[in-house]
Amino acid sequence: MILKGSILLLLLFTSILSNGQILDSTGFVIKKQVDTIVNYHDKIKSILNTADSLSEKDNAQAEKYYSYADDILDEDDLMNKAHILKQLSFIYRDRGEFKKSMQYGIDSKNIYYDLSDTLQMADANIQIGILQKSLGEYRTSINSFKEAIRLAAFKNDSIIIGRAYNMSGGAYRGLKKIDSSFICYNKALTIFTNQNDEGRLNEVNSNMAILYGMRKEYDKALKIHLKSLSYLKKTNAKSNLVVAYSIVATEYVMLKDYDKALKYNDSGIALAKKENFKQKLVGGYRRKSFIFKKKNDFKKAYENYVLYKKYSDSIYSIKKRKEIKQLELQNEFAIQKKELETIAKRKELKLRMYVILILLILFFTLIIGFLVWRDYKIRAKRIKDKFEKEKLKKEVLAQKIKVSESELKSLIADNTMRLEFIKQLSKQIKEDKDQANSDSVKSYAHSLLLKLQNQISTENKLSSLQDKINEVNQGFDQVIIENFPDLTKTEREICSFLRLNLSIKEIASVRNASVDSIKTLRYRIRKKMEIPKNQELEHFIQSL
Repeated sequence: MILKGSILLLLLFTSILSNGQILDSTGFVIKKQVDTIVNYHDKIKSILNTADSLSEKDNAQAEKYYSYADDILDEDDLMNKAHILKQLSFIYRDRGEFKKSMQYGIDSKNIYYDLSDTLQMADANIQIGILQKSLGEYRTSINSFKEAIRLAAFKNDSIIIGRAYNMSGGAYRGLKKIDSSFICYNKALTIFTNQNDEGRLNEVNSNMAILYGMRKEYDKALKIHLKSLSYLKKTNAKSNLVVAYSIVATEYVMLKDYDKALKYNDSGIALAKKENFKQKLVGGYRRKSFIFKKKNDFKKAYENYVLYKKYSDSIYSIKKRKEIKQLELQNEFAIQKKELETIAKRKELKLRMYVILILLILFFTLIIGFLVWRDYKIRAKRIKDKFEKEKLKKEVLAQKIKVSESELKSLIADNTMRLEFIKQLSKQIKEDKDQANSDSVKSYAHSLLLKLQNQISTENKLSSLQDKINEVNQGFDQVIIENFPDLTKTEREICSFLRLNLSIKEIASVRNASVDSIKTLRYRIRKKMEIPKNQELEHFIQSL
């Protein structure tokens, strides 16, 4: 007996040593593969790519690669850290280590939340939802899948949305809501058909075939499952392959072909043992126990039932369920706390922004007010200066007009004298003509010459009259033309004389015309200008 115990201990020690050597060997191989890569990011990328490619074919090896990557990962490389945690969650779920799986899934989701990576958060929700569905928490899992769909919709990622619908179909199936399950599967089917994703189409079709089986359309369901199994053998996706063996076995049970059912079920169990898929062993042994029961082999039915209970109790114990539930509650509390902190920070930031905005508005209001005030002062000064200049110009112009009027009146007086002198001269010449002799004619001629010279001097004064008129009325003629285009040249000249405040007699004298003709011209001007009867013509013209 002692010898037998010693042999067992020796074998156990040898096994442990052997396993340690394998682990060391594997670690050495991984290290050797990536040691030649100098760049950190290239090294991590190489390890994770290898691990991802192994995740569905050999999850034990995949775990070693993920663990090695985690060992050499930089502390601030959060994106790759979250990816490793998410993949480890998937691996531990297949092994039935649900607590670890949930913890890794929650940790990865929280990192993606901190990184604000919406799509990866959606993917993490799908992984957590699958775990919840495995634990029979179908309603909770549906909420996780709905959250994944909501997040993925923001980025319009149809693949994640399709996967979430596919998983939702399984959760509704667990609740026996067949119609809801079909709706979700059809949505996923449409998405993956548009994407031409053969692998996911195969998965959805296989899930829909389970519903056909529930409707007792066993032949139809079996045909789809066998096709799916053939596809999975080619891809060597071991986790899904175990599921496919189990489903085919279930369909054969429904068809009461127990030998074939046992054959496919044993294939699934063998693969699950090899890959350490404890969760899938639970279903495998339970199904095997049922098959032997139907075959009336109660001994083997009992043996397999014992194995079923063994794996089931190790995975689905009440204690473990409570631990997982506690993890979920802790995570929900942490998320709610983060959300409240985020809301508080947003409110604080918004308040600060409002204060800054108000201060900026006040600041710019003061600046604008100052600029408006300064502009008003500058414009007021300009207007005042302009007014002063205009006033000065008017004063100078008025003075010029007054001087010119004085000179003009003087000229007119001289002109009047000239006319009187001409009359007297004509009278004298007529008188002297009758009385003169030759000597007196000479004297007369001499006297006449002197008088004519004086007349020439007077005429010179008169010739400057038009220049004075032009100077005083500079620009006035253009104003008259623009405002009263119907006035003739003569009428415009009369307006110029009226602007100089000349009387009718003075104008008649200057123009060598009769007083009546000047009055007639005044009447025409008044009529063309449409001047009211109660307003004087001179005042109207001078106001232009």
